[in-house]
Amino acid sequence: MNSSKTLVSILAATVLIAGLAACQKKEDVAGPAETAGQKIDQAATTAGQKIDEATTKVGQEADKAKAEASQSVANMQDATGKKLEEIGQKMQEAPKDK
Repeated sequence: MNSSKTLVSILAATVLIAGLAACQKKEDVAGPAETAGQKIDQAATTAGQKIDEATTKVGQEADKAKAEASQSVANMQDATGKKLEEIGQKMQEAPKDK
């Protein structure tokens, strides 16, 4: 009799443990909200990368435009300086009316 009580106790414990194991939430299965959250995170990361790339490109284009503008200003200053020298030369060569 004692051994049958022990056997019943062991079987009951085994069924209880098996039942609890079956009820445990599986961690590797994502629910719909978690899946949606992961997709949102991925989209935000991708958007952030695209913004960084665009910002870098805009910065490069701005630097290029600045360099071109600086070169244009330098060319205009050069041309203006040459014209002023020509005018000064002509003024010196012109007969002086006094």
